Amino acid sequence: MNDLAAGIFWYWNATPTPSGISRQLKNIADAGFDCVYIHPMPETFHQWNFFTGMKCSYLGTKYFELMEIALAECRKLGLTLMLYDEGGWPSGGVLDRLIARYPECRGRFLVKDEQGKIQEKRADFPDLLDKKTTEHFIEMTHELYRKHFGREFGKTIKGIFTDEPFFQMVSDENQIFYTPAMDELAEKIFGCSFANDLLPYLWHGMENHPQAPAARRKYMAIASRLFAENYFAILEKWCEKHHLRLAGHVNNEDTFFVNGNCGDLPEQFAHIHIPGVDAIWRQIYPGKSTGVYANFASSAAIAQRRSHALCECFNVYSYALTPPAVNWVANALFLRGINHLIPMPYLYSDFGKHKICCSTDLSHRVPLWQTMGELLRRWKIAGDFDLSKMEVPIHILARNRFSIPDCLWGEKPEREKAHKEMEDMLEIFDRNGVPWRFTSIGELQDAGCFPEVLIIDQSLDDWERIVVERAAASGCKIYSGWSEELTRFAPVKVENPEAGSLVRFCVRSGNEAIMVFNPGGCSVDFRFSSPENWGETPVDEAMAELYPLQKNGQEFTITLPPGALRILEKGKHPAPAAHWETQEITLNWQLKKVKKLRMAAEKPTVYQTIEADRKQLKKGFWQEADFSGIITLSATVDLPESGAGFICFDRICHAAKLSVNGEYCGVQVAQPWAFPVKLKKGENQLVMEIYSSAGNEWRRCVNEELEPREWVNCYLPTMRKYTIDDAETGVSDTAILRLQGNSLAGSGE
Repeated sequence: MNDLAAGIFWYWNATPTPSGISRQLKNIADAGFDCVYIHPMPETFHQWNFFTGMKCSYLGTKYFELMEIALAECRKLGLTLMLYDEGGWPSGGVLDRLIARYPECRGRFLVKDEQGKIQEKRADFPDLLDKKTTEHFIEMTHELYRKHFGREFGKTIKGIFTDEPFFQMVSDENQIFYTPAMDELAEKIFGCSFANDLLPYLWHGMENHPQAPAARRKYMAIASRLFAENYFAILEKWCEKHHLRLAGHVNNEDTFFVNGNCGDLPEQFAHIHIPGVDAIWRQIYPGKSTGVYANFASSAAIAQRRSHALCECFNVYSYALTPPAVNWVANALFLRGINHLIPMPYLYSDFGKHKICCSTDLSHRVPLWQTMGELLRRWKIAGDFDLSKMEVPIHILARNRFSIPDCLWGEKPEREKAHKEMEDMLEIFDRNGVPWRFTSIGELQDAGCFPEVLIIDQSLDDWERIVVERAAASGCKIYSGWSEELTRFAPVKVENPEAGSLVRFCVRSGNEAIMVFNPGGCSVDFRFSSPENWGETPVDEAMAELYPLQKNGQEFTITLPPGALRILEKGKHPAPAAHWETQEITLNWQLKKVKKLRMAAEKPTVYQTIEADRKQLKKGFWQEADFSGIITLSATVDLPESGAGFICFDRICHAAKLSVNGEYCGVQVAQPWAFPVKLKKGENQLVMEIYSSAGNEWRRCVNEELEPREWVNCYLPTMRKYTIDDAETGVSDTAILRLQGNSLAGSGE
């Protein structure tokens, strides 16, 4: 089983207490998480945006005393503790202390004065392209952790996370980021002079010069190489020496094909033991995108024989998160090869201004937490694959078509179009189940061998074409896009790619397998043919029993409800299909209990049990417009005979726990809304606890309490653009009974 399927970022956005540490870590462990990432949010971090935070000094005596308590609790609870290498983000500056102590580590810009003379200007952030800066960063951060907790390195503490470290190669001003090592590396890699052959074409206004595209790509290649060697490789070496895994991500992976300002991702990720991306702005969301860019992390893991790839997710998705949306995003990430999900954040405190943060809280305070155990159970099954066992014959060149560096901001219709074209092409690969991974010119340049197939962009510069020609000369087949010929690499033949299901090959416990994901809003039948036997590894037992894999000769068919992920392993036999007696029933739901979520500007979030008007319940749906919380309903079902099977509801908003005759039947978080049941002859009592999102109450609190106090930050305008798809709370009053035998004959309501 994958022991890193699910971690969580625990924001210390207030100074913890020993009792608070113990209580919250128990909440995290009880929910089913495997590991916790302690994420310091000091008082001095981004006060203009987050207002307040942890008051004890970051990396001070009190801080390490509290960390010691957290470490002891993690050890007791069996949680893995993952460190975080910064006080907030981006990594590498030690909250600006590094450049204060070592001013020579400040980044450099080259600027032109009015006479055109080039001068050097110092930046207000560290130069992580210089290994001396990274060594000082380790001295001021990592070595302090080793001093206090080195005895637990490789035991309870298994890794350290680096988050969006400083890599600023693009500026809106007419200035060029520079570090002296660029001169030597330009000569070493490209046989050219940085000052004479590259720099003249990097200035603003030179982007249309014929020599500019090649010069700018070489500049970014040089910067990426320095970043990889002088930051990530040094951290990698330190972690390996001290029995830790380096985890983390850079920045803007999701806009790589628009901006390209994160450089050569495959080269940088090569030094990260658990390479990652983030999905914190609803970049991945139902009806929006399945997050092709997450393949950057899994591609790097495959290339470097790493077992895991990660995604930090949900940070600015808002309190309106629903379990079906969380399930959808997780399934999309598994399809992209991510097998270590790190949702964020679990806020230590939401008292007063502490609640602002990123306007998301994944903790015991919100109804979603009641479903976390079921979500994590699914994640641990779905994420139990090993990227280090993968062999991928098709490599796709990850390359921004446009000249970089360039202005980050403003309208970029041509770039957005190119991004969309890349995503559309990759979706064709995924719909046909053809395995692929990203590569880069830098990786190909350094490769001792080449892939069987390389997919390239036709707008290559001359120096890039030399690398591609060398690959072709070695026998690598070069394509400029999708070709039907490539279906020969698919582990199965997809018979209906037009249905829109996405397929990923993976290796699970040494067995070849495929994951099939339905990103659409309607159920689809996925059909494929294979001479081998295939059987399901169920993520959702109800779905596996109600919609089993069917085999007819060499053709297989499996149904996928909206957002569903199903896993099929080669060599298994399909489970026999059960026979169901089916009947529609109508339930007269009665209100039992209402727990209303209450947020307030000056107080923590709490649940209030209220005496509610039973008339507010209509056909199973709660009618209070701004309600967030938990409602408990009951109903009865009469049967002429006892029976076992499933009760399937048309709709639940947005998740529910069901008990029948006092016996727990499980939690459901997504379609199909089916619960296993055992029903007796005569009257059966159903009790359902239904969980809303926290979105209604969050929106009310923002409008009525936070904004009047000006307690909002830059995240709110973005979140206000999110569609409201979480407002209702309840369950349909119609359901389908699917029971074995004759227990349904003559049954009533």
